[in-house]
Amino acid sequence: MFRSLARLMLPAILAASALTVTAAAPAAASDAVPAAAPAVCNRPVVYFDLGNVLIDTSDWSHVRYEPGALSYLRDLRSRGVALGLIINIPEAWGATQEEKLATMQQYIADRWAEPRPFVWSYFEGRIVLPRTDAERKPAPALFERALAESAPCVPYYQGEVAAELTAAAQVGLRTYQVGKPGRSFYLPASQLRRR
Repeated sequence: MFRSLARLMLPAILAASALTVTAAAPAAASDAVPAAAPAVCNRPVVYFDLGNVLIDTSDWSHVRYEPGALSYLRDLRSRGVALGLIINIPEAWGATQEEKLATMQQYIADRWAEPRPFVWSYFEGRIVLPRTDAERKPAPALFERALAESAPCVPYYQGEVAAELTAAAQVGLRTYQVGKPGRSFYLPASQLRRR
């Protein structure tokens, strides 16, 4: 008998408690906790692979920009796009990220065939290098770091290796395979979105 009475009363109790919650007086303005503003992505972020994407490494004794790379980078910068690099280099190139970056920059400079040096300054401190050989692409670690460093923006990754693009997409980056026949070598700037 108690169970049947409880079954009959339960819907009424639940309805009354719901009414009590919805009928409660609104909190005074001074008691209200302001909602945190959602994070906003102020400008798109685009990461690139370096070799055979921004620089032509088909002949390591004469490294130069890929055709159109420098003008594309300048166009993106003029649109306020944040630029970055995600590059595979050997763990042995340095004990710290700074040493690895300096070794890589010198390696490129020693083989550079253009009249002006490569524009490292365009990448605003967004150069993601592996800490260990195990982090090298297509492992997800570099893409995960780029995604975290770009928050709240969802960055793009432009590269030429399908396995790396797949890994980047699985982590959550937007991807574009450069150099595919029948379309623009790079992702057209007009297609970049902030989110």
